[in-house]
Amino acid sequence: MTLSKQSSGSKNRQGNTVISLTKFAHAKSRGTRRAIEKYRQKKQSKFNYNAGLLREYKKVMKNEGYEAGKGASRKRQDTDVIVNEDAAAGAVKEKRKKADPFAKARQQAEKSKLEKAQREEDLKQRLKENELKEKQNKLKARKMAQRTKKGQPIMKNVVEDLLDKIKSSVDK
Repeated sequence: MTLSKQSSGSKNRQGNTVISLTKFAHAKSRGTRRAIEKYRQKKQSKFNYNAGLLREYKKVMKNEGYEAGKGASRKRQDTDVIVNEDAAAGAVKEKRKKADPFAKARQQAEKSKLEKAQREEDLKQRLKENELKEKQNKLKARKMAQRTKKGQPIMKNVVEDLLDKIKSSVDK
């Protein structure tokens, strides 16, 4: 049964016709073609609308006695070029300097560098203070560890330590 269908199906075909890739694509996607055409028409109408506005703008500028700008100068006429006041009637023009894209990053890097230097300085200061305290504690421990021949603590050192403690508490 399948053999007869295959053979009858191949008889109904029209030879081996070859179509181009573009024809194949367009035949399959009529909606896509319509969308592309619609997009192009929309773009063209917007272009025509803008062109009309520009013509009107130029007419108004001409009537007012000004020179109508062209291209980007229309958008940034005042800020793009700085007129040098010392120049003659020809007015020598200087270009505006471009903004530095890395200015913010440089500023942040400099700030972090200063903070890091400050932290290092604070750390050195604390280390010096700790060293001084450690020396004083060692001297104090050595004095407090001194004993007589019979093993008793030397009372002079104990009394001085107590006196220092009293003085420090009074100063606070």
